[in-house]
Amino acid sequence: MDRATNSQRLKALQFSITDRVHALVLRTLFDDARDPFGPEKGFLGLINAGTGATRRTLYLREVVPQESGWVRWTGDGLRFAAEYFSRGLTLAAQSTTGTGLLIVHSHPGGFGSNVPPRPSSPDLFHERRLLCQASRSLPEGAPVASGIVSGGGRWRLREYWWPRAKTSEQARSRAFGPNGGSFRDAERVKLVGRELGTFSGRKNVQVAQPDAVDSTLRLWGTDGQDVLNGLSVGVAGAGGVGGMVVEQLSRLGVGHVTVVDYDTLKPENLNRAQGARRGDLRKLKIAYVKRLARQSATAHGFEIKVVPASVAEWEGLRPLLDCDVILNAADSAFARQVLDHAAFAYQIPVVDGGTVFMIESDGRITGRSQVSEAGPGRPCLECQGVYTREEATMARESPFQQGPNRYLTTAGKKPARGELPRAPSVISHNGLVSSLMVQRLLRIALGFPPSVKSWQQRFYVELGEIRWGSVLDCEADCPKRSWTGLGDGHPTPVGVDPFFPLKNGRESTSNLPNLATPRDPLAGSGH
Repeated sequence: MDRATNSQRLKALQFSITDRVHALVLRTLFDDARDPFGPEKGFLGLINAGTGATRRTLYLREVVPQESGWVRWTGDGLRFAAEYFSRGLTLAAQSTTGTGLLIVHSHPGGFGSNVPPRPSSPDLFHERRLLCQASRSLPEGAPVASGIVSGGGRWRLREYWWPRAKTSEQARSRAFGPNGGSFRDAERVKLVGRELGTFSGRKNVQVAQPDAVDSTLRLWGTDGQDVLNGLSVGVAGAGGVGGMVVEQLSRLGVGHVTVVDYDTLKPENLNRAQGARRGDLRKLKIAYVKRLARQSATAHGFEIKVVPASVAEWEGLRPLLDCDVILNAADSAFARQVLDHAAFAYQIPVVDGGTVFMIESDGRITGRSQVSEAGPGRPCLECQGVYTREEATMARESPFQQGPNRYLTTAGKKPARGELPRAPSVISHNGLVSSLMVQRLLRIALGFPPSVKSWQQRFYVELGEIRWGSVLDCEADCPKRSWTGLGDGHPTPVGVDPFFPLKNGRESTSNLPNLATPRDPLAGSGH
């Protein structure tokens, strides 16, 4: 299929790989010596796909072990043994639903180059035939793709798709053979670890007002500003913390921001809704947040997308799956549990922030503001104590227990039903939390300090001190690391947010299947 004539209908594709798996790939293909004149090597990998609102992502989860001689260089090129494909197909069948195969081979040389490797005509000829056969051996909808890796660790990745023949006559037609089907090259290759690396993306971008970012350019230069402009950042929640986060991102020069929130601005929100006006009352919070972001943006071509939905439902989560990093300012344990799962399954670092106050029996105010990271190479939010499964279940099933008092707890006093005390104004703590969250984004994207301590920071109200959390890894029995890169194959626990006001004609999307329907995954309608 001609890529150029179908570019308008194809969903954007990116490839995501963790730094741990990427290191294994380089050892497999280039050994420790990295001989620039060595023969080509290759391997099979297990991949899964994740579907956002406008972007499809392939994740390389693991390298299929091979025996000696199963992949060898001959005078006619690189040969993959049938036994190796048999092992790959068996492991894919034993893995989660939707697992497919990736064929990868090396291009020796290019150790100092930032240019992705280019496939040769024999590469394209053989990968089509191998992947066409593999796709027929995999369940319908399982992805198949090819990859080339240069000595410098640069990737070129292409996904293929062939329709399933329904009759013997169709099976013999060209459309169902190796030269048929469709393909799509990955537009971005993303390396996910303690920091976020992008092997390809927008470069040499411009800022709308260069003087406005002069002070930050002195910290990370134009290369760093290019990285920020190329980022897509998701923000869950547009309240006091979320609104400040969005404005800081726009002023820093982040190129694309997606904000998900369904709440409206009320008079009691004005004491912490920075930038809101009285004319914004009774309107969605995302409306004034969007206005402020556009007014303060410094990136050329800045884009902001606002979604009136709950992140705990698919309608709100899908747009965030298009993002490189998610900053969570939603208070619900339900939302935190959903994003905790998504951080690993979709390989998207999540930065969570919030404040909890406690009024003691003697009137003293205690509590803490907290910022935590979760995702590949990080402990999960649950193991860091950000939420418990009981709290998430309560938020799903007993919304009164969560209610508007989620900022405030009164020691020794259980409020009567209908008596839901609101929190005192916490704009100073909102500012603290939002700044720490954005600072954490800068570390993930640019390696900006702090560079030694990691994961969780807590500001103790009564002490006025910021301390680092002690949890550096998940508990031994925590399963979340095994979810890394499962994408749509993982049962992310979305549901029905009990606080999302149901309106006439609104249909819940929570009962949609987790897996994409088995059609051409390269054809994108945006949903």
